[in-house]
Amino acid sequence: MNGHLNKIDYYLRIKGDALMKNRIAVIGSGMAGLAAGWMCREGGAEVTILEALANRGMDSHTQFLNDEGGESGYVDLPLRVMSPHAWPTVLELCEKVGVQTFEVDTTVACSWLNAETWFRSSKLQFGSRMIPWAPLNYLLRPETYRMLLGFIRLSRSVPEVQDSGLTLKEFADQHRTDPLFWKGLLYPILTTICTCDEKTLDQWPAQQILDLLQTIVFGARLLRLQGGTKALAEKLGEGLNWQNGIRVDKLVEKSSGIFLYSKNAGFGPFDYVICAVQANQLDFLPEQYARESQLLNSFPYDSGTLWAHRDVRFMPERKQDWSPLHYQMDKEFRQSMFSVWVNPIEPTISHHQPVFQTWDPLFEPESEKVIAAVTMERAVINQDSQNLLRELDLLHKLPSRNVFFCGSYAAPGVPLLESAVRSAIKVVRHLGFDPSMKQMVEIHGSHGSIEGTSSHLAA
Repeated sequence: MNGHLNKIDYYLRIKGDALMKNRIAVIGSGMAGLAAGWMCREGGAEVTILEALANRGMDSHTQFLNDEGGESGYVDLPLRVMSPHAWPTVLELCEKVGVQTFEVDTTVACSWLNAETWFRSSKLQFGSRMIPWAPLNYLLRPETYRMLLGFIRLSRSVPEVQDSGLTLKEFADQHRTDPLFWKGLLYPILTTICTCDEKTLDQWPAQQILDLLQTIVFGARLLRLQGGTKALAEKLGEGLNWQNGIRVDKLVEKSSGIFLYSKNAGFGPFDYVICAVQANQLDFLPEQYARESQLLNSFPYDSGTLWAHRDVRFMPERKQDWSPLHYQMDKEFRQSMFSVWVNPIEPTISHHQPVFQTWDPLFEPESEKVIAAVTMERAVINQDSQNLLRELDLLHKLPSRNVFFCGSYAAPGVPLLESAVRSAIKVVRHLGFDPSMKQMVEIHGSHGSIEGTSSHLAA
């Protein structure tokens, strides 16, 4: 990750006191808010986090599980697994704050609903790359060859979509993709990454999502955070002034600074405010921010429910076919769902009774086996997203700007932890440094397609 170190190091190396005495409020404590708060604090600013929840937003859904054998551990909702090539800035941030990572294998099983498992994946290491493959007992099945052929064709087709402007559905229609590969494996993988439904996925820019998919499928082994999301959130939150249970409902600019008000309290004055909540949760902005409000309300979102449970009906019938990722669909590809088997990916609960996470299941897990059910909204992208980001960047560059916006939606690519951190870096840059300064490190990626792109597993 050394090639990416100067992205976060740049503001630490700048001499002077650009941020030294600034009072900065960050609204929201998800990935973007915590990253922005940590970077501002490292730059010498006095940072206050205002969070509507009683605890941190980033790990608010983390579950603590006790086992009868005395073992216990934390499980992230959603479980986060990252490619070192597609999440370089997040992993760099982990390195800076001392959060370790470890490699995991996220193999896939595909089954027909209430029927047999027809495909299982594995990977072979070829030099520094991991190549999709299949276990021996599945290698001779015709479905396996259709999957492998599908990946080969996809790999060859990805260069054709560069700057094509095609949506994912248009790409599939033009290339006459094998429905078993496309709907039986590829779309389930993509809905895992993006946590959205197929209709939304159809409208995603093909270049961004296929670049990311290629990086994950053909790249290095995936990584988990040692201690999970909770460990990273704790490190980033150190030294910040926390105000929990505060839902901001008014922002007022005065000559002495910016003031923020909730139902029963007021905070300020602040020199700058960073709004690190969802783009559709900014109804506290005053009238003079009508242009910003209109723009931010244009970013689309999708929602669904993530279930954590112990219901084995969401795994293949044969235990030997269980895989960390399991996709189930009917033979007409009209209904599908995916589940994550958490135990092989989270060492602290590896010996627990099986724990699963299922996104928008076709049927609910048995009530006595439910651990939690969490409704989530996720930013999604369409053909207009790039123009919206350009306009947001122009607004951030206006003279005397002192209110900024960041989040997973606010940087190019698939809205994940990576885009959240990169959006925070851009905002901190706006706060403290003149973009014309030669020592300023540009944040326009050095990692190729990911900057032009960026899983339930990761966001």
